[in-house]
Amino acid sequence: MIESIVSEAEWLKALTPLPAWHPPREPVLVIAPHPDDETLGAGGFIASQRALGIDVTVVAVTDGENAYLDTDPISIEILRQTRRKEQANALDRLGVPAEKIFRLSLTDSGVSEKEEQLIHLLEPLVASGTHVFAPWTGDFHPDHEACGRAAAIVAEKVGARLTYYFFWTWHRGTPELLINLQLRAFHFDDEILRAKTEALQCHYSQLERASGDEILPDSLLAPARREFEVFAIQ
Repeated sequence: MIESIVSEAEWLKALTPLPAWHPPREPVLVIAPHPDDETLGAGGFIASQRALGIDVTVVAVTDGENAYLDTDPISIEILRQTRRKEQANALDRLGVPAEKIFRLSLTDSGVSEKEEQLIHLLEPLVASGTHVFAPWTGDFHPDHEACGRAAAIVAEKVGARLTYYFFWTWHRGTPELLINLQLRAFHFDDEILRAKTEALQCHYSQLERASGDEILPDSLLAPARREFEVFAIQ
């Protein structure tokens, strides 16, 4: 089981003073390496934007089928279908309808090997007026980092706004690592936090596992329970 190298209390001490962020009202495209990343890293933001009537599209880069590497091919395929349904249910709770999910079905844990293909697939989905959200390029998972790099290339090419979100950084990184980033805190109310919490609960395959350790034990969920999310503004 992964243990965070910096406690949540230490993170809160570092993050609480961050300036509040008031994002522009423009169409949003969220790039999710795996089902649940969009909820963990930006679920409150997504729900807030949808409550304002802002268009939100989610690009599901992989189906998260290799989350548990000690499974057989049949179990992997079952997990693929399970996680697709979990993601659709979670996004529905956040206000994003199924028709706004674009599934690329690249290989889970193999995105970096298909980075050029990812760039090619993202290009038709991003316009100059799109606000692109992607995992930070240093987010301690090869799939997250590849998605961040691809997003940066596409956003720069079309002149789109780019913002990074985080997840594994809260567990494998330190506040000092982020010191040169333009960090902002996006605060939300109890209703939005409730929507995010209920959306996260839709990802039950990651929250519990009878045959071994789950991907997201309770010890890793503290950052997802904050009343704010942290973004790096580009």
